[in-house]
Amino acid sequence: MGSAVSFRGQSGKAWSFQRAGADAPWARTSGVAIFAIPEACGWRIFRVIELSGKPHDIQPIWALAEAERFGASAVFVALEFDAATRRQIVADLEAGFQPVVRSGEVVRLAA
Repeated sequence: MGSAVSFRGQSGKAWSFQRAGADAPWARTSGVAIFAIPEACGWRIFRVIELSGKPHDIQPIWALAEAERFGASAVFVALEFDAATRRQIVADLEAGFQPVVRSGEVVRLAA
């Protein structure tokens, strides 16, 4: 994994993430992943997903493929083994960042 970075959700709590390569085995870990699109002043959060840690779970790979179609080129991963904490992290970050895709649903942006 790469360098450490913190993301703060709506609660203000700093959640620690590591930047991971798209081809690294991050999808097989238990935790939370953020797919982000580079912008002039930082990152636009495309999607925040929970990683189950199940060996044959293909949902993270499909989510990455969708994010890449929209320009996401960075994957950030936070390892977390407790399922309730993973859900809390996802909800906090989604509420604070208003990602393009929220819990599998495309968010309609105002024109």
